[in-house]
Formats: sequence, structure tokens, C-alpha cells
Amino acid sequence: MKLLVAMIVVALPVLIASIWVPGVTAVAFFGVLAATFGWMSGGARVGMGVVASLAALGVIAVLLREHTWILALMLILLGILYGYAAGRGVGKMVLQLPILVPYFMLKPPALFRDPPVIDLAYVVGVIVVMLAVGLWTILILQLAAPGRKPAPKPAPKPQIALLYGTILGLISAAVMVIGTTTEIKTHWVWITLTLYVLADPQQLYEPKKMFGRVLGTIAGFTLVTLVALVLPAGVMIYLAVPALWLCVVFMLLKKPYWQYTLVLTAAVILMDTSDVSTLLLDAERLGFTIVGAGLSVIAAFLVNFVGYGRLGLAGSQR
Repeated sequence: MKLLVAMIVVALPVLIASIWVPGVTAVAFFGVLAATFGWMSGGARVGMGVVASLAALGVIAVLLREHTWILALMLILLGILYGYAAGRGVGKMVLQLPILVPYFMLKPPALFRDPPVIDLAYVVGVIVVMLAVGLWTILILQLAAPGRKPAPKPAPKPQIALLYGTILGLISAAVMVIGTTTEIKTHWVWITLTLYVLADPQQLYEPKKMFGRVLGTIAGFTLVTLVALVLPAGVMIYLAVPALWLCVVFMLLKKPYWQYTLVLTAAVILMDTSDVSTLLLDAERLGFTIVGAGLSVIAAFLVNFVGYGRLGLAGSQR
């Protein structure tokens, strides 16, 4: 219950500010996500570090959005960073960066105007909103559940985790290049999202988790579609707060993975401001989720082939 109250307290000033500042909700949502999952993985300092890193990388991605190959290099480096961190048992602390940065590459958050005007005011506005909301989120979470600082769990073979992260980065970069230079310019970020959500530097391939991801995604799509039939679009965004709260609660309580994925999918969809119909969006996201799951299998195969010199999917401990 404390976490639910905390999420409401976090969201309240953002929703009030959205009355006067167009688009602030979308930018703030990135700050809330980064702060929440950063705090869950490493405490207050880690949470604020993730928010600051995402704000900086997000702005850089927006400013360099016409330079596809530089963005590709950025995704490769983020994959390497994730692999390096995972090898030292702190991969979850940086996981939000390769997950969320692609969203800035796909479409700059519409702050002040839609579409946004990318100028100094926009850049400063994005950074200020994300830092302020991130700090506010972490403060409230600390008051609701003080003293959270999970212990790192280093990987048995850090070099394998680094290889795994590098392969994820290369795949993400390839997906981004295809998604931004071809007609597939819709929601390719769901491929990179799925790729990293399913990432497991030790197990490499876990069928149960993959099935839960796909099942939860379908269930989340179905739930939001049904809700959209009875509620106006302007109300939908307010349901993202309880969805995110459930996501945090399910993770802390270690609920079945498909349930966590269901509410995470719902939260992300509810924050979407696209003009495309819900049914079309659902079809695209579901298709890209399945593609992402398939690419995660390919990543596990490549790690086994390059890192272990064998044909297989499972990690070394199996």
C-alpha cells in the first residue's frame, strides 16, 4: 500500500503540470521509469545516476537523430556497457539505458509542442523535467521503503557476459538501422525492448521466461484494447500510474513473469500518444515482440558458438 501511495504522490505534480506544460507527461514518464527501476536495482544513488544518464543520452540521441550510424554506435556501446556491468553483477542497474534510449531515437518526446521544436529550450526542458521527476520519484520511494540496496551477484564468467552484451548491442544497432532507413518506421523499439527484457547473461536462454514474455505481452495488449473500448483516450494515460505500481509490486513479490510483463506492457501502451489506432499498434507490437524473442534465441546461440565453441542455447551451468 505504501508503494501505491508513493506512485500516486509521484504522479500528482506531473499530472498537474501537464495542464500548463504540453507534453510534460511523456518526458516525465521516462524519468519515473528510470528512477523506479534504477532505485529497485541499486538504491537511491544508482537510481539518480540512471536518470541523469538517460537524460543525457536521450538528448544526444535526439540531437543526432539524422546520423543513423552514430546512433548505431551508441547502441553497440550501451550493449557493451550492459555486458560489462552484468559480468560484475550490476547489469540491472544499467538495463534501462539500452531499453529506453531507443525510444528517443524513434521519436523525440513531444515537449512544449507536437511535433517538438528541437532547440535549446527543448533540450534544457527535457533534462530539467527528467532530473526533477527522477529526484522526486526516488525521494518518495525512499520514504516509502528506505534502505533498499540489493547486493551485486557477479557472473561466473564475466567475459561471457561482456560477449553477450556486445551481441545484444550489435543486434539492437542492426534493428535500429533497419527501422530508421526502411519503411518499417513504426514501433521497432519493441524489438530492442524485448531483447533486453529477456536478457540473461548467465542462463542465456530460458524458455519459461520467453513464453511468459510473449504471453504477458498478448495479455497486456488485450487488456488495454478492452479498456480502450469503454474509456476515452484522454483518460487512458492516467491508468499508467496504477499499472506501473503493479509492475513494481509484482517484481518485488516475484510474481510469475507473465504477470509482470502484462502490467509493464499495459503501462507502456497507456503512455503512448500515437495517433495510430489501438488495434494496429497492438498488431505491430505483438509482431515485434515475437521478433525480439526470436533474436534473443539467436543471441544465445551466438554466445555459445563464439564464447564456448559449441552449438547450443543454454548457459554454462546447465
